[in-house]
Amino acid sequence: MVKSIIKKKSLLNKSEKLFILIGILGLFPFIIGLFDLFFNKSNLFFKFNLLKYYGSIILTFLGAIYWGSMLNRNPKSLIPEQIKYFIIIWSILPSIFSIIILSIKSNISLLILSMSFLLCQLVDEICNKYLLFPKWYLPFRRILTLIVVIVLLCSYFIIKSQ
Repeated sequence: MVKSIIKKKSLLNKSEKLFILIGILGLFPFIIGLFDLFFNKSNLFFKFNLLKYYGSIILTFLGAIYWGSMLNRNPKSLIPEQIKYFIIIWSILPSIFSIIILSIKSNISLLILSMSFLLCQLVDEICNKYLLFPKWYLPFRRILTLIVVIVLLCSYFIIKSQ
């Protein structure tokens, strides 16, 4: 799927290609955190839960996208008022989720984090018709979300099995 997005070079400008590259590179801390848990279970390279902290930062960023979208929207846009309110409120909820997730000492926080990423994806799917993300954005976000959720769930089960 990523290849099909990238192969359509004529459809993507340089900044869109950069978004995709940074999105792919953004998966590396998740993968590194998973490998660290898998191979170094009792003697972790990272002395903190990289997946939990990095995932919380990314989750906050996903909400901030909506804050920026609402600030930069055309004032004459035809978004219903109720949807505008929802989007503005939603834009800060992922950061609140992140604070809660970081305050939970239990490994359940990884499950909550993975569910939060799925919730963000659901909101992306719903709000796309109002905010008109680029055509490549939703398919790409689906791939990233799937990978992140799989990594977080695997991490939860690796920690649980210790």
